[in-house]
Amino acid sequence: MIREDFLPLVDEFLDLYPGRPVRANAGGMGINHCFGLFAVLRSRSPQLVVESGVWKGQSTWIIEQAVPAASIVCIDPRPDLREYSSKSAEYRTEDFAGIDWSQYPTSDAVCFFDDHQNEYSRLMELRWWGFRSAIFEDNFPVGEGDCYSLRHALAGVGHTEIQMSRAYRPTGRRRVVRRVEESVLRRYLWRQAMLRDPNIVDAAALRRNLALYLETPALALNPTNNWGGEWTGAYAIATKPIFADLTDSPRLAAILADLDAAGARRELEYGYMAFVELSETTAR
Repeated sequence: MIREDFLPLVDEFLDLYPGRPVRANAGGMGINHCFGLFAVLRSRSPQLVVESGVWKGQSTWIIEQAVPAASIVCIDPRPDLREYSSKSAEYRTEDFAGIDWSQYPTSDAVCFFDDHQNEYSRLMELRWWGFRSAIFEDNFPVGEGDCYSLRHALAGVGHTEIQMSRAYRPTGRRRVVRRVEESVLRRYLWRQAMLRDPNIVDAAALRRNLALYLETPALALNPTNNWGGEWTGAYAIATKPIFADLTDSPRLAAILADLDAAGARRELEYGYMAFVELSETTAR
């Protein structure tokens, strides 16, 4: 799968997106990641989609539009936050790692992770149960984020604090508590999944086990990245957006024009969402 595979699906997606059930999806996905999810699923047409991290339910609706015939398993510990629920989905509150997947068609499935968990560990869990394909929504760039992302692992930088993004770090008394939490995690570094020292081993393991790593293209980008800086260096995009700017797509511009400035910016946020496929066998 390459960027060009996404192009034929743009018009269909823009037709359906105005009908989304959650108009104000702050804290959840905007149009760029919704498009990536829709396009991957429509292209792959899996028998099963596992969604880990439901939030308000917008992504569940996207899954239904992309693959109406697929079975859906939705995982989230806070079902009370849902605004949209699917009548055909199976809802669970356990963690992905705590579910027996042996009765599910894992070989013809796509897992969608928007749960802020260690993505490197998730890939190990996938292979254990026979899954081969996954989408990681929060693929944080180097220096940002609250979980160990594939970008972190591939760059060899580890994930040395629970929250890497300065704007989201705790302050005051909570900051002291966080330091204590991190000191305990470092004491048991190899027995926990939140912190990871810089290393080159994880990147080597990914190269050994991944048949495909693709950062899904955004429809269009905000002038600055999600953290207020330029799209350069560690924040550079790997896959060119579909549209250089909104003048290239009056339909996209019309969707955003129906929102206030903050809402329009949230829609175009982009977190380097990645689609990956595990190799059938581990490379030697």
